[in-house]
Amino acid sequence: MDHSQLPEPYAYLARLADGEPTLAQAEALTRALENVPALQRWLKAERGRVVTELRHTHSRDEIAQRINCKPQRVSDIVQGHTRQPGPRRTVRPDS
Repeated sequence: MDHSQLPEPYAYLARLADGEPTLAQAEALTRALENVPALQRWLKAERGRVVTELRHTHSRDEIAQRINCKPQRVSDIVQGHTRQPGPRRTVRPDS
């Protein structure tokens, strides 16, 4: 994967791989990789907080359309349920 393929929110991480390979680069990339689970926990918690607040002013369908999932998944997020390992079943079929 080249730098241009990084998802937009993480494109800044590409600078960790810029230039000639160094031990410092290897270390920085390793630390970033080790912290992916912590990042996922934080992102899920923040998404849950935001979706919960949005439910006061937006329908499940409206939220689901924006975050590319089924309305039931919006309810699950609000209730704090997490996906089980395995194939993702909450993506709209037309996506």
